Amino acid sequence: MLKYLYILMVIFMIDNGYLFSKDDKRIFINTSMRCNGQCSYCYLPQLGYSNSDSNINTKSAEEIIKMIEQLPKLTQDTLITIGCFSECWDKYNKLETLKLISYFLKRGNQVQISTKKKINLNDIKEFLPLIKYYGQFIIFESIATISFHDYFEKNTDDVFERLETFKIKEVPIVLYIKPVLKNITIEDLEQYKKYILQYQIRDVVVGSLFTNIPSNESVPFSNQNELFYNPVDDEEIMLQELSKFCNTYRRSSDVMNYYKSRNRSKD
Repeated sequence: MLKYLYILMVIFMIDNGYLFSKDDKRIFINTSMRCNGQCSYCYLPQLGYSNSDSNINTKSAEEIIKMIEQLPKLTQDTLITIGCFSECWDKYNKLETLKLISYFLKRGNQVQISTKKKINLNDIKEFLPLIKYYGQFIIFESIATISFHDYFEKNTDDVFERLETFKIKEVPIVLYIKPVLKNITIEDLEQYKKYILQYQIRDVVVGSLFTNIPSNESVPFSNQNELFYNPVDDEEIMLQELSKFCNTYRRSSDVMNYYKSRNRSKD
């Protein structure tokens, strides 16, 4: 039995930068391997990629799909996570991201993206008819700081533009407070509460900073064992306080699992 499980793990293991998975439960997909967001806390430079590049080469969705179809057949239960090594909604990647979302929704997979860009309903309306249940496609809108956005996230959309994404009600929009920056993010705790109420935000992820300081847990999207979760005490305070206003989670995958299980309970 153990030998059989090992063979399955080897079959589904893939790591070519654009695709990464350790098994058939989740696959991470990137259409490019760099970003120009210039976030000061970004982990890309630690992995040898640029986070301030104005000349980004993008791999087409067709190329990515060809890679996917050469893999052992993935099931509908495989979670699709798009864009850990890039900004999936910038001018370089947005069109390819849209194509990939449509492709996987047609397959029946659950799809998630995280972004520091504003998303409009018009951006996603073409593939809304492909969604089979509420939560098959989820947007994680990343806001790691409100007051210090200009300093820590120099080339991303303004925080108040990103908040406009929460006006979309056709799909779940999750407030992604990741990473929690020590003594920085928590300064905006009351503002987060305010916007959670104002935009009727149901779900919030409070996540840790990724660094090369070894900890008990490495990141799930790389096999290099060079990035680790480095939680700070501020996370616990924020989780406790924000849970009074909405559902709170530590991982985006917990949100995805919640919506999938809720759909199955209706079947």
